[in-house]
Amino acid sequence: MRLLVPVVKTAVVTAIVLLAYDLGRRALVPPSPGTDTMHSADTLGGSVNVDSVRSARQAILRHVAGAESYIPAMLAEDDSILRRWPERTTRPIPVYLPAASVPGYTPEMREAVRRAFVRWERVGAIPVRFDMVSDSAVAEVVVSWIRSFPIRRAGQASITWSRDGWIGRGRLTLATYTTSGVHLNEDAVHTVALHEIGHLLGLGHSDDPTDVMYPSTEVHDITARDRHTARLLYSVPPGSLRLGGAR
Repeated sequence: MRLLVPVVKTAVVTAIVLLAYDLGRRALVPPSPGTDTMHSADTLGGSVNVDSVRSARQAILRHVAGAESYIPAMLAEDDSILRRWPERTTRPIPVYLPAASVPGYTPEMREAVRRAFVRWERVGAIPVRFDMVSDSAVAEVVVSWIRSFPIRRAGQASITWSRDGWIGRGRLTLATYTTSGVHLNEDAVHTVALHEIGHLLGLGHSDDPTDVMYPSTEVHDITARDRHTARLLYSVPPGSLRLGGAR
């Protein structure tokens, strides 16, 4: 239900990012604009070897594994890469959520999407807030409406991210009709929006049909497993957890 579009080709996150989880988790703060990010074990003065890098990766994988989350399924789906926003509580993400003139659109649909953004804010322990803005030029997330998709879907999220896995922008496209021509009511739009906003936040697909992030969900609210997975995602550095990445 999503389309991922990287700003630049995503690179394998290297020792300095992965080891930060055990070294005070300094990687939770993205680099400042215009600064260079270190990308090899050599940048630590030769004090980090391949074995320690692999151990750090294994520690993170053990931390995110478990039946109470679907991060392992996300890693399998996205080539072992985690992506998320940096902390955005003091500076909320500006979201442009316009009305539309496409067939089938109603003002209640827009309100349903707004409520979905608010619902994700209330998950707790995720350092992300949203601010609805009236100017698309200042928005970092833009919502748009179409009548229907050419393939079987009702919504689509796209994100852009840095090579280190930090999400910087997003777009959410929502349909007013299914591909087969069935009009989507307010509740259906709310459900679709919940799922796609999860993708905007960096979540992948769940492997359990009872979660809102399951690919063909009919769940009408965020589940405990959705919440736990989101909290876990935002507690570790983004980037690659590919064990074979260190050479």
